[in-house]
Amino acid sequence: MARTAMMCRSPLAAAVGMAALALAGCSSFGFGGGDQKPIEPNVLPADYRAGLMAFLQTNPSGLVGTREAALSPPELKPFGLESRYVACLRIAGTDGNKEKMVVYFGGEINQFIDAGPQCTGVAYQPFPELPALFATLRARK
Repeated sequence: MARTAMMCRSPLAAAVGMAALALAGCSSFGFGGGDQKPIEPNVLPADYRAGLMAFLQTNPSGLVGTREAALSPPELKPFGLESRYVACLRIAGTDGNKEKMVVYFGGEINQFIDAGPQCTGVAYQPFPELPALFATLRARK
């Protein structure tokens, strides 16, 4: 009986071993992503205003009632144990004022969160395109 059980496991073990070897071999031929260049995390966002507009069009995050908006240009700021480009957004809306922070990684929006200490003392600039976008979105409903 022990010999029969061992014979049944032997083909299964061989198949599993061969599959593992085949998958391990794929990485040496470029299928495993071994040749990918690491992403540079601190790339200045190219067109941060248009990028934020596109992001908020698909992720309005409860900001649809915005009457006024101001945005700071991205600056390299401490974020956790590293530095990241951060832009700050100040909004006056129907449900009060909000301050948000846009965190970039590799030149793309990575996080859109409530503002932190990184937004203290930033130079806000008017961002009239945002209330206009939300007015258009409200009109479509």
